[in-house]
Amino acid sequence: MRILQIVHGLLPESLGGVEVHVHAITRDLATAGHDLHVFARSSAPGQPQGTFTTERGRPSVTRVAYRWEALASFDDIQRCPPMAAALGRFLDERAAAGERFDIAHIHHLTGMSTDAVGELRQRGIPIVFTMHDYWTFCPRGQLFHPDGTFCGQVEVGRCGNCLHRTWPGLVADDEAGRAAATATHARARALFAQVDQLCVPSLRALPPLQALGVDLAGVIVVEYGIDTAAFAAVPEVVADPRRPLRIGCFGTLIPNKGIHVLVEAALKLPPGLVEIRLHGNTVSYHGDTSYLTRTFASLRAGGEVTYFGPYRPEAMPALLAEIDVIAAPALWAETYGIGVREGLRAGRAALCSRIGGLQDAVTDGVEGRVLPPGDVAAWATAMAALARDRAQVTRMGAAARRSGRPHHAVAEQLAAIYQNVCARGSRSCDPAPAAQS
Repeated sequence: MRILQIVHGLLPESLGGVEVHVHAITRDLATAGHDLHVFARSSAPGQPQGTFTTERGRPSVTRVAYRWEALASFDDIQRCPPMAAALGRFLDERAAAGERFDIAHIHHLTGMSTDAVGELRQRGIPIVFTMHDYWTFCPRGQLFHPDGTFCGQVEVGRCGNCLHRTWPGLVADDEAGRAAATATHARARALFAQVDQLCVPSLRALPPLQALGVDLAGVIVVEYGIDTAAFAAVPEVVADPRRPLRIGCFGTLIPNKGIHVLVEAALKLPPGLVEIRLHGNTVSYHGDTSYLTRTFASLRAGGEVTYFGPYRPEAMPALLAEIDVIAAPALWAETYGIGVREGLRAGRAALCSRIGGLQDAVTDGVEGRVLPPGDVAAWATAMAALARDRAQVTRMGAAARRSGRPHHAVAEQLAAIYQNVCARGSRSCDPAPAAQS
Protein backbone atom coordinates (compact mmCIF):
# COMPACT_ATOMS: atom_id res chain seq x y z
CA MET A 1 0.00 0.00 0.00
CA ARG A 2 1.00 3.62 -0.51
CA ILE A 3 0.44 5.11 2.97
CA LEU A 4 0.50 8.75 4.07
CA GLN A 5 1.21 9.49 7.73
CA ILE A 6 0.27 12.99 8.96
CA VAL A 7 1.83 14.20 12.21
CA HIS A 8 2.57 17.46 14.00
CA GLY A 9 6.31 16.84 14.35
CA LEU A 10 9.16 14.44 13.72
CA LEU A 11 12.29 13.30 15.46
CA PRO A 12 14.76 14.81 16.09
CA GLU A 13 13.24 18.31 15.83
CA SER A 14 10.18 17.39 17.86
CA LEU A 15 10.35 14.87 20.71
CA GLY A 16 7.32 13.28 22.33
CA GLY A 17 5.42 10.02 22.65
CA VAL A 18 3.49 10.47 19.41
CA GLU A 19 6.64 11.32 17.48
CA VAL A 20 8.42 8.21 18.82
CA HIS A 21 5.38 6.08 17.99
CA VAL A 22 5.14 7.40 14.41
CA HIS A 23 8.89 6.99 13.87
CA ALA A 24 8.66 3.32 14.86
CA ILE A 25 5.55 2.35 12.92
CA THR A 26 6.63 4.08 9.71
CA ARG A 27 9.97 2.28 9.90
CA ASP A 28 8.33 -1.10 10.45
CA LEU A 29 5.63 -0.58 7.82
CA ALA A 30 8.32 0.38 5.31
CA THR A 31 10.34 -2.69 6.28
CA ALA A 32 7.23 -4.79 5.63
CA GLY A 33 7.21 -3.52 2.04
CA HIS A 34 4.71 -0.67 2.14
CA ASP A 35 5.42 2.69 0.48
CA LEU A 36 5.45 5.20 3.35
CA HIS A 37 5.36 8.98 3.17
CA VAL A 38 5.30 11.23 6.24
CA PHE A 39 3.80 14.74 6.03
CA ALA A 40 4.87 16.72 9.09
CA ARG A 41 5.11 20.22 10.50
CA SER A 42 8.50 21.82 10.99
CA SER A 43 9.33 25.20 12.50
CA ALA A 44 11.70 25.77 9.53
CA PRO A 45 12.90 29.26 10.53
CA GLY A 46 13.19 31.59 7.54
CA GLN A 47 10.88 29.59 5.30
CA PRO A 48 7.47 31.07 4.46
CA GLN A 49 4.63 29.29 6.22
CA GLY A 50 3.03 26.59 4.09
CA THR A 51 6.13 25.92 1.98
CA PHE A 52 7.44 22.38 2.05
CA THR A 53 10.45 20.29 1.12
CA THR A 54 10.52 16.56 0.45
CA GLU A 55 13.23 14.03 1.24
CA ARG A 56 12.84 10.82 -0.77
CA GLY A 57 13.63 7.59 1.03
CA ARG A 58 12.09 4.76 3.05
CA PRO A 59 10.01 6.39 4.33
CA SER A 60 9.90 9.61 2.34
CA VAL A 61 9.35 12.76 4.41
CA THR A 62 7.77 16.11 3.57
CA ARG A 63 8.40 18.86 6.12
CA VAL A 64 6.05 21.85 6.06
CA ALA A 65 6.95 25.21 7.56
CA TYR A 66 4.51 26.51 10.18
CA ARG A 67 5.04 28.65 13.29
CA TRP A 68 1.55 29.94 14.23
CA GLU A 69 2.39 33.34 12.77
CA ALA A 70 -0.16 35.96 11.68
CA LEU A 71 -3.11 34.40 13.49
CA ALA A 72 -6.20 36.40 12.56
CA SER A 73 -8.64 34.69 14.96
CA PHE A 74 -8.91 31.86 17.45
CA ASP A 75 -10.17 29.58 14.68
CA ASP A 76 -6.73 29.83 13.11
CA ILE A 77 -5.31 27.96 16.11
CA GLN A 78 -6.99 24.84 14.78
CA ARG A 79 -7.61 25.53 11.10
CA CYS A 80 -4.07 26.78 10.24
CA PRO A 81 -5.04 27.90 6.69
CA PRO A 82 -1.49 27.80 5.23
CA MET A 83 -1.18 24.16 6.28
CA ALA A 84 -4.47 23.05 4.78
CA ALA A 85 -3.49 24.70 1.51
CA ALA A 86 -0.05 23.07 1.67
CA LEU A 87 -1.56 19.62 2.12
CA GLY A 88 -3.85 20.17 -0.87
CA ARG A 89 -0.92 21.20 -3.07
CA PHE A 90 1.17 18.27 -1.86
CA LEU A 91 -1.60 15.74 -2.59
CA ASP A 92 -2.19 17.18 -6.06
CA GLU A 93 1.53 17.11 -6.88
CA ARG A 94 1.80 13.49 -5.79
CA ALA A 95 -1.30 12.52 -7.79
CA ALA A 96 0.08 14.29 -10.89
CA ALA A 97 3.25 12.24 -10.49
CA GLY A 98 1.20 9.03 -10.37
CA GLU A 99 1.58 8.62 -6.59
CA ARG A 100 -1.96 8.75 -5.26
CA PHE A 101 -2.14 7.49 -1.69
CA ASP A 102 -4.22 4.43 -0.87
CA ILE A 103 -4.84 5.66 2.68
CA ALA A 104 -3.92 8.47 5.05
CA HIS A 105 -3.33 8.03 8.78
CA ILE A 106 -3.69 11.23 10.82
CA HIS A 107 -1.84 11.17 14.14
CA HIS A 108 -2.11 14.79 15.21
CA LEU A 109 -3.41 18.02 13.68
CA THR A 110 -2.00 20.66 16.00
CA GLY A 111 -0.23 23.03 13.66
CA MET A 112 -1.45 20.85 10.77
CA SER A 113 -5.08 22.05 10.31
CA THR A 114 -8.39 20.40 11.13
CA ASP A 115 -9.25 21.17 7.49
CA ALA A 116 -6.75 18.48 6.50
CA VAL A 117 -9.59 15.96 6.79
CA GLY A 118 -11.57 17.85 4.14
CA GLU A 119 -8.55 18.04 1.83
CA LEU A 120 -8.19 14.25 2.00
CA ARG A 121 -11.90 13.64 1.52
CA GLN A 122 -12.07 15.87 -1.53
CA ARG A 123 -9.49 13.61 -3.16
CA GLY A 124 -11.17 10.35 -2.16
CA ILE A 125 -8.40 9.20 0.17
CA PRO A 126 -9.62 6.96 3.04
CA ILE A 127 -8.73 8.28 6.50
CA VAL A 128 -7.60 6.55 9.69
CA PHE A 129 -7.42 8.90 12.68
CA THR A 130 -5.71 8.07 15.97
CA MET A 131 -6.79 10.27 18.87
CA HIS A 132 -3.55 10.42 20.85
CA ASP A 133 -4.83 13.22 23.08
CA TYR A 134 -7.85 15.55 23.23
CA TRP A 135 -6.60 18.43 21.06
CA THR A 136 -9.39 18.17 18.49
CA PHE A 137 -11.96 19.38 21.03
CA CYS A 138 -9.66 20.80 23.73
CA PRO A 139 -7.08 23.09 22.07
CA ARG A 140 -4.85 22.76 25.15
CA GLY A 141 -4.72 19.05 24.33
CA GLN A 142 -5.04 17.45 27.76
CA LEU A 143 -8.38 18.63 29.22
CA PHE A 144 -6.20 20.40 31.79
CA HIS A 145 -7.55 23.77 32.88
CA PRO A 146 -5.32 26.79 33.61
CA ASP A 147 -6.39 26.46 37.26
CA GLY A 148 -4.37 23.21 37.40
CA THR A 149 -7.27 20.74 37.46
CA PHE A 150 -8.27 17.96 35.07
CA CYS A 151 -11.60 18.61 33.36
CA GLY A 152 -12.66 15.06 32.51
CA GLN A 153 -14.80 16.29 29.62
CA VAL A 154 -15.50 19.48 27.73
CA GLU A 155 -18.16 21.88 28.96
CA VAL A 156 -18.82 25.12 27.08
CA GLY A 157 -18.70 27.47 30.07
CA ARG A 158 -15.52 26.02 31.56
CA CYS A 159 -13.93 25.75 28.12
CA GLY A 160 -14.82 29.36 27.38
CA ASN A 161 -13.03 30.55 30.50
CA CYS A 162 -10.04 28.36 29.63
CA LEU A 163 -9.77 29.67 26.05
CA HIS A 164 -9.94 33.27 27.23
CA ARG A 165 -7.24 32.67 29.86
CA THR A 166 -4.99 30.76 27.46
CA TRP A 167 -5.32 33.01 24.39
CA PRO A 168 -6.43 36.44 25.72
CA GLY A 169 -5.14 38.15 22.58
CA LEU A 170 -7.53 36.12 20.40
CA VAL A 171 -10.41 35.49 22.82
CA ALA A 172 -11.47 38.77 24.42
CA ASP A 173 -13.52 37.46 27.37
CA ASP A 174 -15.41 34.43 28.67
CA GLU A 175 -18.38 35.15 26.40
CA ALA A 176 -16.15 35.10 23.34
CA GLY A 177 -14.57 31.98 24.81
CA ARG A 178 -17.92 30.22 24.99
CA ALA A 179 -18.57 31.02 21.33
CA ALA A 180 -15.10 29.73 20.40
CA ALA A 181 -15.62 26.59 22.48
CA THR A 182 -18.99 25.90 20.87
CA ALA A 183 -17.41 26.17 17.42
CA THR A 184 -14.47 24.00 18.46
CA HIS A 185 -16.68 21.22 19.79
CA ALA A 186 -18.88 21.29 16.67
CA ARG A 187 -15.79 21.19 14.43
CA ALA A 188 -14.50 18.16 16.34
CA ARG A 189 -17.78 16.28 16.00
CA ALA A 190 -17.81 16.97 12.27
CA LEU A 191 -14.19 15.89 11.95
CA PHE A 192 -14.74 12.55 13.67
CA ALA A 193 -17.83 11.94 11.52
CA GLN A 194 -15.69 12.26 8.38
CA VAL A 195 -12.94 9.76 9.20
CA ASP A 196 -13.24 6.16 8.05
CA GLN A 197 -11.67 4.58 11.12
CA LEU A 198 -11.11 6.06 14.56
CA CYS A 199 -8.41 4.52 16.76
CA VAL A 200 -7.39 5.19 20.36
CA PRO A 201 -4.40 3.94 22.38
CA SER A 202 -6.64 2.86 25.26
CA LEU A 203 -10.31 2.52 26.13
CA ARG A 204 -9.59 5.13 28.82
CA ALA A 205 -9.61 7.74 26.03
CA LEU A 206 -13.26 7.13 25.18
CA PRO A 207 -15.31 8.79 27.99
CA PRO A 208 -14.47 12.38 26.92
CA LEU A 209 -15.35 11.47 23.32
CA GLN A 210 -18.64 9.94 24.41
CA ALA A 211 -19.47 13.03 26.46
CA LEU A 212 -18.79 15.15 23.37
CA GLY A 213 -21.40 13.14 21.47
CA VAL A 214 -19.10 11.24 19.13
CA ASP A 215 -20.35 7.92 17.75
CA LEU A 216 -17.99 5.32 19.24
CA ALA A 217 -19.21 2.37 17.18
CA GLY A 218 -16.29 0.62 15.53
CA VAL A 219 -13.52 2.42 17.44
CA ILE A 220 -10.36 0.26 17.54
CA VAL A 221 -7.79 0.22 20.33
CA VAL A 222 -4.23 0.33 18.98
CA GLU A 223 -1.81 0.25 21.88
CA TYR A 224 1.65 1.75 21.40
CA GLY A 225 4.71 -0.43 21.05
CA ILE A 226 8.14 -0.31 22.61
CA ASP A 227 11.54 -1.77 21.78
CA THR A 228 10.92 -4.86 23.91
CA ALA A 229 14.34 -6.41 23.25
CA ALA A 230 16.29 -3.29 24.20
CA PHE A 231 14.41 -2.80 27.47
CA ALA A 232 14.44 -6.47 28.40
CA ALA A 233 18.25 -6.28 28.18
CA VAL A 234 18.45 -3.65 30.95
CA PRO A 235 20.14 -5.25 34.00
CA GLU A 236 18.05 -6.17 37.02
CA VAL A 237 17.64 -3.65 39.83
CA VAL A 238 20.34 -3.71 42.46
CA ALA A 239 18.28 -2.28 45.30
CA ASP A 240 21.02 -1.31 47.71
CA PRO A 241 19.46 -0.09 51.00
CA ARG A 242 22.67 1.77 51.86
CA ARG A 243 21.86 4.47 49.30
CA PRO A 244 18.68 6.46 48.54
CA LEU A 245 15.98 4.80 46.46
CA ARG A 246 16.44 6.22 42.95
CA ILE A 247 13.13 7.23 41.41
CA GLY A 248 13.22 8.33 37.78
CA CYS A 249 10.68 10.48 35.94
CA PHE A 250 10.85 10.92 32.16
CA GLY A 251 9.15 13.17 29.61
CA THR A 252 8.33 16.79 28.91
CA LEU A 253 8.37 18.69 32.20
CA ILE A 254 5.08 20.59 32.13
CA PRO A 255 2.39 21.14 34.81
CA ASN A 256 -0.04 18.40 33.75
CA LYS A 257 2.72 15.78 34.18
CA GLY A 258 2.61 16.40 37.94
CA ILE A 259 6.36 16.65 38.51
CA HIS A 260 5.73 19.05 41.38
CA VAL A 261 3.74 16.35 43.17
CA LEU A 262 6.75 14.04 43.08
CA VAL A 263 9.08 16.79 44.32
CA GLU A 264 6.75 17.82 47.15
CA ALA A 265 6.37 14.19 48.20
CA ALA A 266 10.14 13.73 48.31
CA LEU A 267 10.50 16.79 50.51
CA LYS A 268 8.15 15.26 53.07
CA LEU A 269 10.56 12.37 53.62
CA PRO A 270 13.73 12.24 55.74
CA PRO A 271 16.82 13.37 53.84
CA GLY A 272 18.70 10.54 52.15
CA LEU A 273 15.69 8.19 51.84
CA VAL A 274 14.87 8.85 48.16
CA GLU A 275 16.49 10.57 45.21
CA ILE A 276 14.33 11.96 42.38
CA ARG A 277 15.95 11.94 38.94
CA LEU A 278 14.16 14.09 36.35
CA HIS A 279 14.88 13.58 32.66
CA GLY A 280 13.16 15.53 29.90
CA ASN A 281 12.83 18.70 27.89
CA THR A 282 11.34 21.92 29.17
CA VAL A 283 8.97 23.90 26.98
CA SER A 284 6.63 26.81 27.38
CA TYR A 285 3.24 25.47 28.43
CA HIS A 286 0.78 27.81 26.72
CA GLY A 287 2.99 30.73 27.61
CA ASP A 288 3.98 29.54 31.08
CA THR A 289 7.78 29.27 31.26
CA SER A 290 8.10 29.32 35.04
CA TYR A 291 6.91 25.82 35.99
CA LEU A 292 10.29 24.31 36.84
CA THR A 293 11.37 27.46 38.67
CA ARG A 294 8.27 27.23 40.85
CA THR A 295 8.72 23.49 41.33
CA PHE A 296 12.34 23.77 42.40
CA ALA A 297 11.88 26.87 44.58
CA SER A 298 11.32 24.84 47.75
CA LEU A 299 14.23 22.42 47.31
CA ARG A 300 16.59 22.03 50.22
CA ALA A 301 20.28 21.19 50.15
CA GLY A 302 20.89 17.47 50.13
CA GLY A 303 20.28 16.30 46.57
CA GLU A 304 16.78 14.81 46.81
CA VAL A 305 16.03 16.09 43.30
CA THR A 306 18.37 16.22 40.30
CA TYR A 307 17.40 17.47 36.84
CA PHE A 308 19.47 15.89 34.06
CA GLY A 309 17.96 17.73 31.07
CA PRO A 310 16.64 16.42 27.75
CA TYR A 311 17.43 12.92 26.48
CA ARG A 312 17.19 11.03 23.21
CA PRO A 313 14.77 8.07 22.99
CA GLU A 314 17.63 5.67 22.27
CA ALA A 315 19.22 6.64 25.62
CA MET A 316 16.22 5.45 27.63
CA PRO A 317 17.50 1.91 28.39
CA ALA A 318 20.75 3.27 29.81
CA LEU A 319 18.91 5.87 31.88
CA LEU A 320 16.55 3.23 33.27
CA ALA A 321 19.55 1.14 34.30
CA GLU A 322 20.50 3.98 36.69
CA ILE A 323 17.22 3.98 38.64
CA ASP A 324 15.27 1.60 40.88
CA VAL A 325 11.71 2.81 40.28
CA ILE A 326 9.99 4.76 37.49
CA ALA A 327 7.35 7.36 38.36
CA ALA A 328 4.53 8.92 36.34
CA PRO A 329 2.62 11.33 38.63
CA ALA A 330 0.34 12.65 35.84
CA LEU A 331 -2.58 14.94 36.66
CA TRP A 332 -4.34 14.45 33.31
CA ALA A 333 -5.75 11.32 31.71
CA GLU A 334 -2.86 10.28 29.47
CA THR A 335 -4.25 8.01 26.80
CA TYR A 336 -1.45 5.46 27.23
CA GLY A 337 1.97 6.21 28.76
CA ILE A 338 4.90 4.81 26.77
CA GLY A 339 7.55 5.66 29.36
CA VAL A 340 5.90 3.58 32.09
CA ARG A 341 5.71 0.55 29.78
CA GLU A 342 9.37 0.97 28.89
CA GLY A 343 10.32 1.15 32.57
CA LEU A 344 8.29 -1.94 33.40
CA ARG A 345 9.86 -3.94 30.58
CA ALA A 346 13.25 -2.89 31.95
CA GLY A 347 12.33 -4.50 35.25
CA ARG A 348 11.60 -1.30 37.16
CA ALA A 349 8.71 -1.09 39.59
CA ALA A 350 6.37 1.79 38.75
CA LEU A 351 4.59 4.48 40.70
CA CYS A 352 1.80 5.91 38.55
CA SER A 353 -1.35 7.96 38.87
CA ARG A 354 -4.76 6.32 38.94
CA ILE A 355 -5.91 8.28 35.92
CA GLY A 356 -6.17 7.62 32.18
CA GLY A 357 -4.23 4.85 30.46
CA LEU A 358 -1.36 4.86 32.94
CA GLN A 359 -3.27 2.79 35.47
CA ASP A 360 -3.76 -0.05 32.98
CA ALA A 361 -0.01 -0.72 32.95
CA VAL A 362 0.26 -1.58 36.64
CA THR A 363 -1.63 -3.88 38.98
CA ASP A 364 -1.44 -2.14 42.33
CA GLY A 365 0.89 -4.04 44.62
CA VAL A 366 2.22 -6.32 41.86
CA GLU A 367 4.37 -4.33 39.42
CA GLY A 368 4.22 -1.17 41.49
CA ARG A 369 1.73 1.20 43.06
CA VAL A 370 -1.24 3.01 41.50
CA LEU A 371 -1.82 6.23 43.43
CA PRO A 372 -4.34 9.09 43.60
CA PRO A 373 -3.25 11.86 41.22
CA GLY A 374 -2.07 14.96 43.05
CA ASP A 375 -2.18 13.36 46.53
CA VAL A 376 1.25 14.36 47.88
CA ALA A 377 0.81 12.44 51.14
CA ALA A 378 -0.11 9.20 49.37
CA TRP A 379 2.87 9.52 47.03
CA ALA A 380 5.22 10.22 49.92
CA THR A 381 3.93 7.19 51.82
CA ALA A 382 4.35 4.89 48.81
CA MET A 383 7.86 6.18 48.08
CA ALA A 384 8.92 5.71 51.69
CA ALA A 385 7.53 2.16 51.80
CA LEU A 386 9.56 1.12 48.77
CA ALA A 387 12.67 2.88 50.05
CA ARG A 388 12.45 0.91 53.32
CA ASP A 389 11.68 -2.45 51.67
CA ARG A 390 14.13 -2.96 48.81
CA ALA A 391 13.14 -6.63 48.50
CA GLN A 392 9.69 -5.44 47.46
CA VAL A 393 11.29 -3.22 44.81
CA THR A 394 13.11 -6.25 43.42
CA ARG A 395 9.96 -8.42 43.44
CA MET A 396 7.88 -5.78 41.68
CA GLY A 397 10.61 -5.20 39.11
CA ALA A 398 10.75 -8.91 38.28
CA ALA A 399 6.96 -9.03 37.84
CA ALA A 400 7.11 -5.96 35.58
CA ARG A 401 9.31 -7.69 32.97
CA ARG A 402 6.20 -9.20 31.34
CA SER A 403 5.02 -5.78 30.15
CA GLY A 404 5.34 -4.22 26.71
CA ARG A 405 4.19 -4.73 23.14
CA PRO A 406 6.79 -4.87 20.33
CA HIS A 407 6.69 -2.18 17.66
CA HIS A 408 6.30 -4.69 14.83
CA ALA A 409 3.05 -5.97 16.35
CA VAL A 410 1.63 -2.44 16.17
CA ALA A 411 2.68 -2.09 12.52
CA GLU A 412 1.05 -5.44 11.70
CA GLN A 413 -2.21 -4.38 13.37
CA LEU A 414 -2.22 -1.06 11.53
CA ALA A 415 -1.53 -2.72 8.16
CA ALA A 416 -4.59 -4.92 8.73
CA ILE A 417 -6.68 -1.88 9.68
CA TYR A 418 -5.54 -0.03 6.54
CA GLN A 419 -6.43 -3.00 4.37
CA ASN A 420 -9.89 -3.30 5.94
CA VAL A 421 -10.59 0.41 5.49
CA CYS A 422 -9.52 0.30 1.85
CA ALA A 423 -11.70 -2.77 1.28
CA ARG A 424 -14.72 -1.01 2.79
CA GLY A 425 -14.22 2.10 0.70
CA SER A 426 -13.90 5.66 1.91
CA ARG A 427 -16.57 7.98 3.25
CA SER A 428 -14.98 10.53 0.97
CA CYS A 429 -17.74 10.20 -1.60
CA ASP A 430 -20.40 11.06 1.00
CA PRO A 431 -21.44 14.65 1.64
CA ALA A 432 -19.28 16.10 4.40
CA PRO A 433 -21.09 17.16 7.60
CA ALA A 434 -21.17 20.91 8.07
CA ALA A 435 -18.65 22.24 10.58
CA GLN A 436 -18.94 25.59 12.31
CA SER A 437 -15.98 27.88 11.74
